[in-house]
Amino acid sequence: MITYKSQWINKSRELRAQYEKIKETHITNPRKAAGQQDLMVNNPLSQDEGSLWNKFFQDKELKSMIKQDVLRTFPEIRYFQDEDVRAKLTDILFCYARENEQLLYKQGMHELLAPIVFVLHCDHQAFQHASETAAPSEEMKCLLNPEYLEHDAYAMFSQLMETAEPWFSSFERQVRKGKEEMLTSIPFARPQDSGPSVAIVTKVNRIQDQLVKKHDVELHMHLNRLEIAPQIYGIRWVRLLFGREFPLQDLLVVWDALFADSITLDLVDYIFVAMLLYIRDARKLHYVHSPFYTNPSCNNVSSYVLQLS
Repeated sequence: MITYKSQWINKSRELRAQYEKIKETHITNPRKAAGQQDLMVNNPLSQDEGSLWNKFFQDKELKSMIKQDVLRTFPEIRYFQDEDVRAKLTDILFCYARENEQLLYKQGMHELLAPIVFVLHCDHQAFQHASETAAPSEEMKCLLNPEYLEHDAYAMFSQLMETAEPWFSSFERQVRKGKEEMLTSIPFARPQDSGPSVAIVTKVNRIQDQLVKKHDVELHMHLNRLEIAPQIYGIRWVRLLFGREFPLQDLLVVWDALFADSITLDLVDYIFVAMLLYIRDARKLHYVHSPFYTNPSCNNVSSYVLQLS
């Protein structure tokens, strides 16, 4: 147990130090470098690839795109209206984009990051209150240090994206000799597959054509008869891990189940099917008027997931 605790602390410190270096590398101020570089290269009008000013303006464009999404993050929750919180979200997403140039930033990533930041904030608040009545251990003080909320959120988000990255990427991953390689094009791809990402289109098609068919043939036939492709509704479900389908507090329960089940998020497929079954029954009872609009609770969907197991 002692060894495990020390590994946990050491890993946390290592990841926090890594984020510090990442931030120092990517979030730069060209004015601070005045006098350190050739002014023919480092000036606001320079198009030279080595110019800090050129990099600054490119970064500004990327940050502006990220900020547009961050400003729309959970508008009903006051915590996300705080400018400091918005700055943290923006910096994390920007650093992730610069560390992953092949992928960069894609719309929707902010909706995967925001719940992580929110949970860390709540944990810090709970720890602070608990510390007023009991002496916390040094390990807990280290792990729940609010000064490192941004660092820890970046580490957790990066780990989540290890699984979710193919759902945002427009490239196909292929494993060769133990290494992953990115393929820039997919031969014989169907037009509907060349849009968002081959990986996510393949995933939602497989869920509808195999899992839905297995658990409700009639529903599967109904969707096919109406020509409702799973991309229409399923890409958002999978990419955002159902982030727009539940209130935040319910979403956190759903995510607890997802992460507890498997790091590869295999449970996503069954929650996907459960959502369809729930909507099917809700429409029969006239609870909803649109095929894929509903706001279920986690209890509603969990009951359907249990039926699938």
